[in-house]
Amino acid sequence: MGERLKSRTFAILLITPSLAIITLMMIYPLIDTIYTSFTRFFLIDPTGGKTFIGLKNYIHLAKSGIFWIGFKNTLVYVGGTVFIEFLLGFSLALLLNQEIKYRGTLRGLFMLPWITPSVVVALLTRWLFNSHFGAVNATLKGLGLIDSFKGWIIEPLLAMPTMLMATVWKMFPFMLVVLLAGLQTIPEEQMEAARVDGANAVQRFLHITLPNMREIIMIVTLLEFIWMFQYITVIWATTKGGPIYATTTFPVLIYRAAFKDYNLGYAASMGVFWLGFLLLFCVFYVRVVGEKE
Repeated sequence: MGERLKSRTFAILLITPSLAIITLMMIYPLIDTIYTSFTRFFLIDPTGGKTFIGLKNYIHLAKSGIFWIGFKNTLVYVGGTVFIEFLLGFSLALLLNQEIKYRGTLRGLFMLPWITPSVVVALLTRWLFNSHFGAVNATLKGLGLIDSFKGWIIEPLLAMPTMLMATVWKMFPFMLVVLLAGLQTIPEEQMEAARVDGANAVQRFLHITLPNMREIIMIVTLLEFIWMFQYITVIWATTKGGPIYATTTFPVLIYRAAFKDYNLGYAASMGVFWLGFLLLFCVFYVRVVGEKE
Protein backbone atom coordinates (compact mmCIF):
# COMPACT_ATOMS: atom_id res chain seq x y z
CA MET A 1 0.00 0.00 0.00
CA GLY A 2 2.85 2.35 0.83
CA GLU A 3 4.47 1.98 -2.59
CA ARG A 4 1.12 2.38 -4.38
CA LEU A 5 0.34 5.52 -2.39
CA LYS A 6 3.75 6.95 -3.24
CA SER A 7 3.22 6.20 -6.92
CA ARG A 8 -0.18 7.91 -6.92
CA THR A 9 1.22 10.91 -5.06
CA PHE A 10 4.12 11.15 -7.51
CA ALA A 11 1.71 10.93 -10.48
CA ILE A 12 -0.51 13.67 -9.00
CA LEU A 13 2.53 15.89 -8.49
CA LEU A 14 3.55 15.37 -12.12
CA ILE A 15 0.18 16.33 -13.60
CA THR A 16 -0.60 19.16 -11.15
CA PRO A 17 1.32 21.87 -13.10
CA SER A 18 -0.44 20.89 -16.34
CA LEU A 19 -3.84 20.82 -14.64
CA ALA A 20 -3.16 24.23 -13.10
CA ILE A 21 -2.23 25.72 -16.48
CA ILE A 22 -5.27 24.15 -18.21
CA THR A 23 -7.55 25.43 -15.44
CA LEU A 24 -6.05 28.91 -15.58
CA MET A 25 -5.93 29.22 -19.37
CA MET A 26 -9.02 27.25 -20.48
CA ILE A 27 -11.48 26.09 -17.85
CA TYR A 28 -11.74 29.32 -15.84
CA PRO A 29 -12.12 31.56 -18.95
CA LEU A 30 -14.78 29.20 -20.30
CA ILE A 31 -16.78 29.27 -17.07
CA ASP A 32 -16.36 33.04 -16.83
CA THR A 33 -17.53 33.49 -20.44
CA ILE A 34 -20.62 31.38 -19.84
CA TYR A 35 -21.44 33.43 -16.74
CA THR A 36 -20.75 36.70 -18.59
CA SER A 37 -23.26 35.69 -21.28
CA PHE A 38 -26.01 35.98 -18.64
CA THR A 39 -24.95 39.46 -17.54
CA ARG A 40 -24.98 43.07 -18.65
CA PHE A 41 -21.31 43.96 -18.92
CA PHE A 42 -19.89 46.84 -20.94
CA LEU A 43 -16.17 47.35 -21.50
CA ILE A 44 -16.52 51.15 -21.30
CA ASP A 45 -18.18 50.87 -17.88
CA PRO A 46 -15.85 48.63 -15.83
CA THR A 47 -16.98 50.16 -12.53
CA GLY A 48 -20.52 48.95 -13.21
CA GLY A 49 -19.38 45.35 -13.05
CA LYS A 50 -21.46 42.44 -14.23
CA THR A 51 -25.19 42.66 -13.65
CA PHE A 52 -27.07 39.38 -13.94
CA ILE A 53 -29.89 39.71 -16.49
CA GLY A 54 -30.78 36.07 -17.13
CA LEU A 55 -31.57 35.11 -20.72
CA LYS A 56 -31.92 38.64 -22.09
CA ASN A 57 -28.75 38.41 -24.18
CA TYR A 58 -29.92 35.13 -25.71
CA ILE A 59 -33.40 36.54 -26.36
CA HIS A 60 -31.72 39.46 -28.10
CA LEU A 61 -29.76 36.96 -30.21
CA ALA A 62 -32.89 35.08 -31.19
CA LYS A 63 -34.60 38.30 -32.30
CA SER A 64 -31.58 39.77 -34.08
CA GLY A 65 -31.81 39.58 -37.85
CA ILE A 66 -28.13 40.47 -38.19
CA PHE A 67 -27.15 37.55 -35.96
CA TRP A 68 -28.99 35.06 -38.18
CA ILE A 69 -27.51 36.64 -41.29
CA GLY A 70 -24.09 36.13 -39.72
CA PHE A 71 -24.98 32.54 -38.83
CA LYS A 72 -26.04 31.81 -42.42
CA ASN A 73 -22.91 33.51 -43.81
CA THR A 74 -20.75 31.49 -41.44
CA LEU A 75 -22.24 28.21 -42.63
CA VAL A 76 -21.78 29.23 -46.27
CA TYR A 77 -18.22 30.44 -45.68
CA VAL A 78 -17.10 27.49 -43.58
CA GLY A 79 -18.91 24.83 -45.59
CA GLY A 80 -17.72 26.27 -48.89
CA THR A 81 -14.08 26.63 -47.89
CA VAL A 82 -13.81 23.19 -46.29
CA PHE A 83 -15.53 21.46 -49.22
CA ILE A 84 -13.42 23.17 -51.89
CA GLU A 85 -10.22 22.78 -49.87
CA PHE A 86 -10.90 19.07 -49.52
CA LEU A 87 -11.57 18.57 -53.23
CA LEU A 88 -8.52 20.61 -54.24
CA GLY A 89 -6.24 19.19 -51.55
CA PHE A 90 -7.24 15.57 -52.16
CA SER A 91 -6.91 15.90 -55.94
CA LEU A 92 -3.42 17.39 -55.65
CA ALA A 93 -2.47 14.83 -52.98
CA LEU A 94 -3.44 11.99 -55.35
CA LEU A 95 -1.38 13.65 -58.09
CA LEU A 96 1.70 14.24 -55.91
CA ASN A 97 1.50 10.70 -54.57
CA GLN A 98 2.39 9.45 -58.05
CA GLU A 99 5.88 9.20 -59.49
CA ILE A 100 5.83 12.41 -61.50
CA LYS A 101 8.62 14.74 -62.57
CA TYR A 102 9.54 17.58 -60.16
CA ARG A 103 7.31 16.10 -57.46
CA GLY A 104 9.47 17.45 -54.63
CA THR A 105 9.55 20.94 -56.13
CA LEU A 106 5.79 20.98 -56.59
CA ARG A 107 5.25 19.95 -52.99
CA GLY A 108 7.32 22.90 -51.87
CA LEU A 109 5.55 25.35 -54.18
CA PHE A 110 2.12 24.27 -52.98
CA MET A 111 3.15 25.18 -49.43
CA LEU A 112 3.71 28.85 -50.31
CA PRO A 113 0.09 29.93 -49.62
CA TRP A 114 0.17 28.23 -46.21
CA ILE A 115 3.29 30.10 -45.07
CA THR A 116 2.03 33.44 -46.44
CA PRO A 117 0.64 35.60 -43.58
CA SER A 118 -3.12 36.03 -43.66
CA VAL A 119 -2.81 39.82 -43.69
CA VAL A 120 -0.65 39.60 -46.81
CA VAL A 121 -3.27 37.34 -48.41
CA ALA A 122 -5.92 39.96 -47.61
CA LEU A 123 -3.83 42.74 -49.16
CA LEU A 124 -3.21 40.62 -52.26
CA THR A 125 -6.94 39.95 -52.48
CA ARG A 126 -7.75 43.66 -52.31
CA TRP A 127 -5.25 44.34 -55.10
CA LEU A 128 -6.11 41.40 -57.37
CA PHE A 129 -9.89 41.94 -57.11
CA ASN A 130 -9.87 45.73 -57.13
CA SER A 131 -12.86 47.05 -59.08
CA HIS A 132 -10.80 49.73 -60.89
CA PHE A 133 -7.37 48.28 -61.66
CA GLY A 134 -7.43 44.69 -60.34
CA ALA A 135 -5.49 42.03 -62.22
CA VAL A 136 -8.47 39.63 -62.15
CA ASN A 137 -10.76 42.14 -63.86
CA ALA A 138 -8.09 43.06 -66.40
CA THR A 139 -7.43 39.41 -67.24
CA LEU A 140 -11.08 38.43 -67.54
CA LYS A 141 -11.87 41.47 -69.70
CA GLY A 142 -8.86 40.80 -71.87
CA LEU A 143 -10.11 37.27 -72.47
CA GLY A 144 -13.57 38.60 -73.30
CA LEU A 145 -15.23 36.84 -70.37
CA ILE A 146 -16.66 40.06 -68.90
CA ASP A 147 -17.77 43.31 -70.53
CA SER A 148 -16.79 45.64 -67.68
CA PHE A 149 -14.84 45.54 -64.43
CA LYS A 150 -16.67 43.83 -61.57
CA GLY A 151 -16.78 44.97 -57.97
CA TRP A 152 -15.63 41.65 -56.52
CA ILE A 153 -15.25 43.06 -53.02
CA ILE A 154 -17.85 45.83 -53.02
CA GLU A 155 -20.82 44.00 -54.56
CA PRO A 156 -22.87 41.91 -52.09
CA LEU A 157 -23.35 38.97 -54.47
CA LEU A 158 -19.65 38.75 -55.34
CA ALA A 159 -18.03 39.51 -51.99
CA MET A 160 -18.59 36.10 -50.36
CA PRO A 161 -17.35 34.06 -53.37
CA THR A 162 -14.28 36.29 -53.43
CA MET A 163 -13.60 35.61 -49.75
CA LEU A 164 -14.06 31.91 -50.40
CA MET A 165 -11.46 31.96 -53.18
CA ALA A 166 -8.95 33.89 -51.08
CA THR A 167 -9.40 31.66 -48.03
CA VAL A 168 -9.21 28.43 -50.03
CA TRP A 169 -5.97 29.58 -51.65
CA LYS A 170 -4.53 30.33 -48.21
CA MET A 171 -5.69 27.20 -46.38
CA PHE A 172 -5.76 24.29 -48.85
CA PRO A 173 -2.05 23.34 -48.38
CA PHE A 174 -2.85 22.06 -44.88
CA MET A 175 -5.43 19.69 -46.36
CA LEU A 176 -2.97 18.72 -49.09
CA VAL A 177 -0.13 17.86 -46.70
CA VAL A 178 -2.24 15.80 -44.29
CA LEU A 179 -4.03 13.87 -47.03
CA LEU A 180 -0.77 13.25 -48.88
CA ALA A 181 0.76 11.87 -45.69
CA GLY A 182 -2.29 9.62 -45.29
CA LEU A 183 -2.02 8.33 -48.86
CA GLN A 184 1.59 7.34 -48.24
CA THR A 185 0.55 5.08 -45.34
CA ILE A 186 -1.71 2.90 -47.53
CA PRO A 187 -0.01 -0.52 -47.86
CA GLU A 188 1.34 -1.00 -51.36
CA GLU A 189 0.55 -4.71 -51.04
CA GLN A 190 -3.17 -3.91 -51.14
CA MET A 191 -2.80 -1.87 -54.31
CA GLU A 192 -0.68 -4.54 -55.95
CA ALA A 193 -3.15 -7.28 -55.03
CA ALA A 194 -5.99 -5.20 -56.49
CA ARG A 195 -4.05 -4.73 -59.74
CA VAL A 196 -3.41 -8.47 -59.96
CA ASP A 197 -7.14 -9.10 -59.48
CA GLY A 198 -7.89 -6.76 -62.39
CA ALA A 199 -9.22 -3.74 -60.48
CA ASN A 200 -9.03 -0.49 -62.44
CA ALA A 201 -8.00 2.90 -61.03
CA VAL A 202 -11.54 3.89 -60.02
CA GLN A 203 -12.15 0.58 -58.25
CA ARG A 204 -8.83 0.84 -56.40
CA PHE A 205 -9.74 4.37 -55.33
CA LEU A 206 -13.22 3.43 -54.09
CA HIS A 207 -12.36 0.14 -52.38
CA ILE A 208 -8.80 0.68 -51.14
CA THR A 209 -7.87 4.37 -51.03
CA LEU A 210 -11.08 5.76 -49.51
CA PRO A 211 -11.54 3.07 -46.82
CA ASN A 212 -7.92 3.51 -45.71
CA MET A 213 -8.27 7.30 -45.71
CA ARG A 214 -11.65 7.45 -43.96
CA GLU A 215 -10.44 8.38 -40.47
CA ILE A 216 -7.83 10.82 -41.77
CA ILE A 217 -10.44 12.54 -43.95
CA MET A 218 -12.80 12.78 -40.98
CA ILE A 219 -10.16 14.30 -38.70
CA VAL A 220 -8.72 16.79 -41.19
CA THR A 221 -12.11 18.05 -42.39
CA LEU A 222 -13.37 18.38 -38.82
CA LEU A 223 -10.27 20.33 -37.77
CA GLU A 224 -10.60 22.58 -40.80
CA PHE A 225 -14.29 23.16 -40.05
CA ILE A 226 -13.45 24.24 -36.49
CA TRP A 227 -10.60 26.48 -37.63
CA MET A 228 -12.65 28.11 -40.37
CA PHE A 229 -15.41 28.85 -37.87
CA GLN A 230 -13.01 31.15 -36.01
CA TYR A 231 -11.05 32.46 -39.00
CA ILE A 232 -11.46 36.23 -39.34
CA THR A 233 -8.23 37.71 -40.69
CA VAL A 234 -8.87 37.62 -44.45
CA ILE A 235 -12.48 38.82 -44.15
CA TRP A 236 -11.79 41.57 -41.62
CA ALA A 237 -8.71 42.90 -43.41
CA THR A 238 -10.50 42.85 -46.77
CA THR A 239 -14.18 43.71 -46.30
CA LYS A 240 -14.71 44.09 -42.51
CA GLY A 241 -17.87 42.03 -42.95
CA GLY A 242 -19.35 44.15 -45.73
CA PRO A 243 -20.78 45.15 -48.00
CA ILE A 244 -24.19 45.24 -46.26
CA TYR A 245 -23.33 42.25 -44.02
CA ALA A 246 -22.58 40.09 -47.10
CA THR A 247 -19.41 38.67 -45.51
CA THR A 248 -20.31 39.11 -41.85
CA THR A 249 -19.54 35.86 -40.02
CA PHE A 250 -19.56 34.84 -36.33
CA PRO A 251 -16.02 36.10 -35.58
CA VAL A 252 -16.89 39.46 -37.17
CA LEU A 253 -20.12 39.73 -35.15
CA ILE A 254 -18.37 38.90 -31.89
CA TYR A 255 -15.50 41.29 -32.60
CA ARG A 256 -17.91 44.12 -33.35
CA ALA A 257 -20.02 43.43 -30.26
CA ALA A 258 -17.02 43.21 -27.94
CA PHE A 259 -14.62 45.84 -29.30
CA LYS A 260 -16.83 48.19 -31.31
CA ASP A 261 -19.99 48.25 -29.18
CA TYR A 262 -18.07 47.21 -26.02
CA ASN A 263 -20.96 44.89 -25.07
CA LEU A 264 -19.05 41.96 -23.60
CA GLY A 265 -22.17 40.26 -22.24
CA TYR A 266 -23.80 40.11 -25.64
CA ALA A 267 -20.53 39.03 -27.28
CA ALA A 268 -20.17 36.26 -24.70
CA SER A 269 -23.67 34.97 -25.47
CA MET A 270 -22.74 34.67 -29.14
CA GLY A 271 -19.57 32.85 -28.16
CA VAL A 272 -21.51 30.37 -26.02
CA PHE A 273 -23.99 29.77 -28.85
CA TRP A 274 -21.02 29.24 -31.18
CA LEU A 275 -19.47 26.72 -28.76
CA GLY A 276 -22.73 24.80 -28.35
CA PHE A 277 -23.27 24.61 -32.11
CA LEU A 278 -19.73 23.36 -32.72
CA LEU A 279 -20.02 20.71 -29.99
CA LEU A 280 -23.27 19.38 -31.46
CA PHE A 281 -21.85 19.43 -34.97
CA CYS A 282 -18.67 17.61 -33.92
CA VAL A 283 -20.62 14.85 -32.16
CA PHE A 284 -22.94 14.44 -35.15
CA TYR A 285 -20.09 14.53 -37.67
CA VAL A 286 -17.95 11.97 -35.85
CA ARG A 287 -20.88 9.59 -35.43
CA VAL A 288 -21.98 9.84 -39.05
CA VAL A 289 -18.64 10.04 -40.87
CA GLY A 290 -16.62 8.00 -38.38
CA GLU A 291 -19.14 5.16 -38.17
CA LYS A 292 -17.59 1.99 -39.52
CA GLU A 293 -19.42 -0.68 -41.44
